[in-house]
Amino acid sequence: MFVLVRHSHAGEKKQWHGPDVERPLSPLGHKQAHGLVAALSGIEIETLLSSPTTRCRQTLLPLAQARGLPIHDEPLLAPDAPSDELFAALHRPDADRAVFCTHGEILNALAEFAQSRGIPGLPPSGATAKGGVWFVDCGAGPPPALRYLAPIPTG
Repeated sequence: MFVLVRHSHAGEKKQWHGPDVERPLSPLGHKQAHGLVAALSGIEIETLLSSPTTRCRQTLLPLAQARGLPIHDEPLLAPDAPSDELFAALHRPDADRAVFCTHGEILNALAEFAQSRGIPGLPPSGATAKGGVWFVDCGAGPPPALRYLAPIPTG
């Protein structure tokens, strides 16, 4: 099983004047990031992988601190990453017990990639709120079992 996380709330792009890669979480986003710790309690996690953006790294930071795990930057989770390569990475054996934090557009592209090839078992496009979590259990299928957890707090 692996976990897909859409980064927590980061405010409006239009109101941020720096490079988008450096856009931080909003106060709500920080609360959602702390909520992730409770949401994933009882889930075995070995690896934390993040888009190399500030908002994704900040989303995983409370979890990293609580679990004593480092956060690894993964370019395949970045906003412009190729969905076919990410799809392949998610289906490698080392994806088991990993948390992947990425962006809504990447989750949507991943869903569209899988759907265009008739591959079930990935979150549907447009179905993940900021801070939302998908549990993907590949051992339950095929197809993999999906379970969604809305962000805490929702906003």
